[in-house]
Amino acid sequence: MEKRFVRSPDGCRYAYVRFGSEKGNPPLLLLSHFRASIDMWDPALLQRLAANRTVIVVDNRGIGLSDGTTPSTVEAMAEGIAEFMASLGLGSVDVLGFSLGGYVAQALARFRPNLVRRLILAGTAPRGFGEDNAAGGRVRSIISKKLISAKDIIHLFFPPTAVGRAHGIEYIRRLSRRRVGPAGGVTETSWRAQLEAAEAWGARDPLAVGELAAITQPTFVAHGELDIMVAAEKSNILASHVPHSVLKIYPGTGHGFLFQAYEEFGTDVVRFLADESSQHPVLPDVEMK
Repeated sequence: MEKRFVRSPDGCRYAYVRFGSEKGNPPLLLLSHFRASIDMWDPALLQRLAANRTVIVVDNRGIGLSDGTTPSTVEAMAEGIAEFMASLGLGSVDVLGFSLGGYVAQALARFRPNLVRRLILAGTAPRGFGEDNAAGGRVRSIISKKLISAKDIIHLFFPPTAVGRAHGIEYIRRLSRRRVGPAGGVTETSWRAQLEAAEAWGARDPLAVGELAAITQPTFVAHGELDIMVAAEKSNILASHVPHSVLKIYPGTGHGFLFQAYEEFGTDVVRFLADESSQHPVLPDVEMK
């Protein structure tokens, strides 16, 4: 997957990859988690998602090989994604936002609803319901390190069990086998801006719950049962207040559930995006919220 570049009208160069089938389905745009560039997406999951549609993964401003300064608000991050889409000539797309990317996806769906056809919110949280678990304790100390090791990633994303660690090791190996071309990292200036945006997003606001009703796109909310970075309860809140949503909690998985259970999650996403029967898509064994 060769990295490509496109410039916005104001001259910002966005790095992205585009791959998969060109069968006429709307593209699926992936928005990354905290301190992640294009290179952190699991190739096994990407392969499954791209079986019958185009998949696009982008580095927002100041991240990876993209130009510019990383915004310190989620809303500005969403505007950056909207600018990237316009620069690439994209119309309405399906959007999968993971963790911090899920915050951005929610803002994009609310402020630019014409750009989002369907929405997948993975391991993320609504605005205004308190800081995530990552805001304090050992998790905060790890995510704030100057260099995050493979061991740190496994601890943050996978359960502390033999099975969880094995899945984490396989994920790291898949990443190392896939990486081609220049790698883009996340500078300390950029991830501190992301932290500032995340803290503002989590700040308690009793009026924020009303914003979720404005997300009218069909939405698949997904979470790992044992997530130590974002409590699974946050996805319960999302699914309870987003009008046309379904919720699935993946048992025995952590924050990186979409990489641990990539076959199951990938199949669920493909089925969700293909369901054109109504505004109320239902996944097998999942009740409408």
